[in-house]
Amino acid sequence: MNLECYECVLCNQQTEESIEHLFIGCPFAVQAWHSINLDVNSDLLPLQNLELLRIQINESFFMEVIILLCWAIWMCRNNFIFRQIPPSTQNCKFIFKTEFNLLLCRARTKYFPKIQEWLDNLL
Repeated sequence: MNLECYECVLCNQQTEESIEHLFIGCPFAVQAWHSINLDVNSDLLPLQNLELLRIQINESFFMEVIILLCWAIWMCRNNFIFRQIPPSTQNCKFIFKTEFNLLLCRARTKYFPKIQEWLDNLL
């Protein structure tokens, strides 16, 4: 797709939007991760960040957390582009929590208490 501009809309760094930038290197993404008590390091490779996040989360459902926060960042980006809703880390965290609560509807009964406890500690 040819666009007029490929710069990240979530930051003012005039950086081309790439997967690494959008989900790891963008200051908005760094703040979003921090809002759920996780840290990423833009100096690391993506797989190294994945391992860093896995260690920080330290739960069997770590991948669900990572995927849902990436989804929340993506939704903030798209809400800004298509709906002119200014991105905020509070809104990103709200999207994350909403999606995580929907995930709880599908969680196996034996995992539910641990997931709910993790989410409650986030509040």
